[in-house]
Amino acid sequence: MLPSLLKVITSASLALLVAAHGHAQKRGGDAIIAMIAAPPSLDAQATSAQVARNINLHIYETLYARDENARVVPDLADGVSISSDGLTYVFSLRQGVKFHNGKEMTSADVVASLDRYRKAGASANLVRAIESVTATGPYRVTVKLGSVQSSFLESLSSPRAPIAIMPVEEAAKEMGKASPIGTGPYRLVEYKPDSHVKLVRFEDYKPNPAYKERDGFAGAKIAYLDSLTFRFMPETGARNAAVEAGQIHLNENTDSATAKRLKGNPAFQVVQMMPFAQQVIKFNHALTPGSDVNFRRAVALAIDREEMLGVAFPDLYRLDTSWIFAGSVYHSSRAVPKPDLAAAKAALAKSGYRGEKLAFIVDNDRTNLDTATVFQQQMAQIGVVIELKVADWPTTSKVGLTSDQGWNFWTHGVGINPYEGPSAVMSNWVKGSGQRRADPMIDNLYDKLGREMSLEVRKQVFAEFESRMDDQAVALNLGNYGMFQVASARLKNFKPYRIPRMWGVWLE
Repeated sequence: MLPSLLKVITSASLALLVAAHGHAQKRGGDAIIAMIAAPPSLDAQATSAQVARNINLHIYETLYARDENARVVPDLADGVSISSDGLTYVFSLRQGVKFHNGKEMTSADVVASLDRYRKAGASANLVRAIESVTATGPYRVTVKLGSVQSSFLESLSSPRAPIAIMPVEEAAKEMGKASPIGTGPYRLVEYKPDSHVKLVRFEDYKPNPAYKERDGFAGAKIAYLDSLTFRFMPETGARNAAVEAGQIHLNENTDSATAKRLKGNPAFQVVQMMPFAQQVIKFNHALTPGSDVNFRRAVALAIDREEMLGVAFPDLYRLDTSWIFAGSVYHSSRAVPKPDLAAAKAALAKSGYRGEKLAFIVDNDRTNLDTATVFQQQMAQIGVVIELKVADWPTTSKVGLTSDQGWNFWTHGVGINPYEGPSAVMSNWVKGSGQRRADPMIDNLYDKLGREMSLEVRKQVFAEFESRMDDQAVALNLGNYGMFQVASARLKNFKPYRIPRMWGVWLE
C-alpha cells in the first residue's frame, strides 16, 4: 500500500477482506518455544536481532504493520491521511488501547516513541526524513517530513527493529533501558538471560476490531494461551531431543535430517518457513581484486549456485536471483545463470588478479561454512586461491560490517530486507554499506526511489538497481533458503511466519 494513493487508509476498510473460520479453540496452557539464543535486549527499539523480534513482537505493537504477504496495513493506527505533496502524514489512533501498565495509549505516547526512535533507534535511518512529530489531538498524530520518502509507511511498519509504541515515561529512557511495556497480547513477567523469557496473556488486550483472524504481524491477535515460555537452547540436538520428549511445543529451527525423520509422525508437525532468507556472498570493493569489475565478473561466471545451496541447505532452497522475495510486485523472474568456466577464465585474465591468496571471512554456522567451502572449491577451478578465516558471528560480522581491511569475501543470510521491500534491500548497498566502497549509481537510484511516489516508476527504479547489481557483480545472490520447524501435534493452528507467532494458537 503506497503513499501515492493519497487518501485515508482505514483499518476498518480491511475487515471486509478477512473471512472468519470456525475453530475449536481452547484457552489455557503454557506453550514452550525453544530458540537458538537469548535476545540482546527486550527494548524493542534497541535491537534488530531475530531472536529479539521473536519475543518483542508479542509484547509491543506498531502504528502500521505487515500482513501475511508483507503489505503495509494499520495496526495501532486506524488510518492515515497523506498530503498531496507527500510531506505530511496525519495518523488517527485506535482508542481504548491499553498498555501493560494499565494506562491508555494516546498521541503523547506515540509522539514520544517516534521521537525516541528517530534519534537513537536501531534502524533510525528508516525514518530519517521525519522533521517533526506533533500531537494534534488526543488520538491524532501529525508527522511532517523534510523531504518526500515514498517508503515512509513501509519503514514505519518494519519489524526489523520495530518502531514500538511505548508509554511516554519509558520513551524518555536511554535506548536499551526502557522497561518492556507495550500494548501487545502478552506481557513480560520473567526474564532470566541464561535460561528463558516468560510472558503471560494480557487480559486487558483488545484485538483490532477491523480483523477476524491473524494476518502477518497485524490482524486479530487473539491470545488463547495463558503463558509463553521462550527457552534459550543454542544446540540443535538439545532442541530436537526436547521436542521429541514433549518438553517443548515448538523447535523454531531444526536440521533437515530430523525434519525428514519426524515427518509423518502423528505426534509432530513438521513445517517449512520458505523463503526465510537469501544466501549472499559479498566482495570487498575497497581492496583489490574486489575493486576490479573484471575479477568480480569472473567469479560470478564461475559459481554454481545450485551446488552451494544444495550442500548448505539440502531439501530447503530455491534458485532465485531476484533481490526481493517472490510475491512482491518488485520481484523479477529470470533465468538463473549456469557456470561458464571458459568465460570466467577469460574475464579473470582481463583482471589484475595474479594468483594471490584471498581471505574469505565466515562465521562457524554450518550453512555459512558449507557455502564458503564449496565456493573455495569452485574458485580453484579457475585459479582463484581462497583461504577461509573462521570465527564466531560477532567477530566475523564486526570485520565485515566495519572494516575495509582483512577480508575479500564474506557470506551470510539476508532475510528481513527482501521481506520488507525495495528500499530496505537497496539500503544494504547504499554508501558502500555492504561492499565497503560506494557505487554512485546505486546511491542515486536509492535517492530516486525515495522521492518517487508512482508504483510503476518505483518498479522501474528497482529493476535498474537489480541490473546494476548483475552487470557490476556488486555481490552474489545465490538464492533463497528456508527453515524447518517442528511443533508438537498438541499445538493447534500454528502457521510459520517471520517469527514463531503464538497468538491465534492453542494447546489441545
